[in-house]
Amino acid sequence: MTHTTAPETTHDFGFQEGSWTVRHVRLHRPMAGLDAEDPDSWYEATGNATARLMLGGQVSVDEIGLGNGETGMSLRLRSPETGEWTIYWVNSRDGRLQPPVCGRWEDGRFVGVGEDEYGGFQILARYVWADITPTTARWEQAFSVDDGTTWETNWVMHWTRTAAGDAS
Repeated sequence: MTHTTAPETTHDFGFQEGSWTVRHVRLHRPMAGLDAEDPDSWYEATGNATARLMLGGQVSVDEIGLGNGETGMSLRLRSPETGEWTIYWVNSRDGRLQPPVCGRWEDGRFVGVGEDEYGGFQILARYVWADITPTTARWEQAFSVDDGTTWETNWVMHWTRTAAGDAS
């Protein structure tokens, strides 16, 4: 008789489950050599998001309004063998699954990096989840053209849980 064990349960992205309001702060033209410290280089928009866990927390999915009539979706898959997460992104503008970033949680912070292309340049893309509380979280995206020596943050999301999304 063969015995199988139940898959490991994880709650790495459990904080995200539920409904959120998301304030997007985005650089108008990433990788354009602009002064990222100049407030005029950035724009803001607000959207709503919902997220859920599946397969005992090994899969995390969210759908998010980007505040400009577009929506996006993240699909996160956790490897039970390594504990590493692979994250895919797709948006309604082009419907194209972006190359993944891969990473892990350490000390309450997630960092994932992956190869991508932006504006005709090969880049590294980095996602960071940090500053997580029961009602707030912060996500940011940055690009690097020098193999991760320097990074340009170009998108920050400030997540705030809605009353309908209160964790029980």
